[in-house]
Amino acid sequence: MKIALHELKEKTSLDLTYDYSKEIENSIDIISIKPALIHCEFNFVSGELFMNISVQVDMDLACSKTLRPVPYSMDFNAEMIFGSSLEADYPLTDPLELTDIIFGNILAEKPYTIYHPNANDTLFEKEKSPHPAFADLDKIVKK
Repeated sequence: MKIALHELKEKTSLDLTYDYSKEIENSIDIISIKPALIHCEFNFVSGELFMNISVQVDMDLACSKTLRPVPYSMDFNAEMIFGSSLEADYPLTDPLELTDIIFGNILAEKPYTIYHPNANDTLFEKEKSPHPAFADLDKIVKK
């Protein structure tokens, strides 16, 4: 998703849609992702680009216990500064490449753990108690 700077100077906002399906191929916890709806509002001040983005994306994440798909809807806002000053988050380049920047925000905003509604602890084995003859030995080993 490349945007030429001369396009941004003519407008104050931009609505985009981008499909991140290729980017999630290396992500083990995102099973599928629908095209992201991106709204950008921007302003040029003293040679720097101040951008507010809002992203809405629906995806299926892998359950942390069962790996079953769990639908997840994400909405977030982010403020970014493009320029060469110390306050800038990213360099101001022409064209402006937003694909990796927004995908990085998606990865940062998604939950690290998510559970399927049917995932429960009964799917996992309970710890077995040792034979009474070895109970004292088990206590020593666990220390």
